Amino acid sequence: MEMTAPAKINLYLNIVDKRDDGYHDIDTLFEKVSICDKLVVEKYGKATEIICDQPLVPTGRDSLMMRAVDAFNRFSGQEHAFRVILEKNIPVGAGLGGGSSDAAALLKAINILTGTPLSKSELIEIGAELGADIPFFLHNTSFAYGRNRGDAIEEVETDLELWHIVINPPFETSTKDMYGKWTRFGLTKDNRVDRIFSTFLREKNVQGIADNLHNDLQRIALEEFPDIRPVFSELEKYGSKGTLLSGSGPTVFGIFDRDQVISAKEKIEKIFPAGKGWKIFIASTHR
Repeated sequence: MEMTAPAKINLYLNIVDKRDDGYHDIDTLFEKVSICDKLVVEKYGKATEIICDQPLVPTGRDSLMMRAVDAFNRFSGQEHAFRVILEKNIPVGAGLGGGSSDAAALLKAINILTGTPLSKSELIEIGAELGADIPFFLHNTSFAYGRNRGDAIEEVETDLELWHIVINPPFETSTKDMYGKWTRFGLTKDNRVDRIFSTFLREKNVQGIADNLHNDLQRIALEEFPDIRPVFSELEKYGSKGTLLSGSGPTVFGIFDRDQVISAKEKIEKIFPAGKGWKIFIASTHR
């Protein structure tokens, strides 16, 4: 079975409170985008085997994908093994949710391959146990609000298509470290920003979305990783309607008109060259 695992960006991310379990309650708006990993999954007679074309991606017993298989077997009361071939296109440690999306796609695939023993809600329960972003990827929606740890999902119905240039620097950030450092700045009160964005999504108001992009972690990222500061200005220079750090970073994206993205990407690639480890993508809303 072949599966597609799309990346995500966060159109806003507010930190609402710190939880007793060490996580944070957040309020965010997810968007799936067209930067995608590809998985080929088949039932396997031996122990589960995960093969990836990128050596930096964990594939061992403690990896997220292996833990997803173990959790599925435990939850379903069955014992299956699988062979998974992962083609990795989403940058690792980038704030784009690639690992979570891979795990969600794998859970969907193995559920189908074993005769669908688990319901969607049961898969989501497993996903929430494994990682806060996984439940979003288990929903068949392009946009959704995430609350609590980001794992309480409210789907948004809209056929709006956004276009982005997504820039991934040649280094990673740690989600745990980024959230840990936020505490010195205090917490954001819930101002029901979802109501504002719901209106923009319903009315397909791209400029309204662009004008209200916000990420509470962006201040930390700019302090810790000053090399990303020019990314914002260059995106704006070449036509971005709005720019934002995605998730815990270090990836930055801009919202563009569709007819601008190709020429803008060509110019930006000269400033942040692939030869120095920068990755630049054109991405649209994933359906």
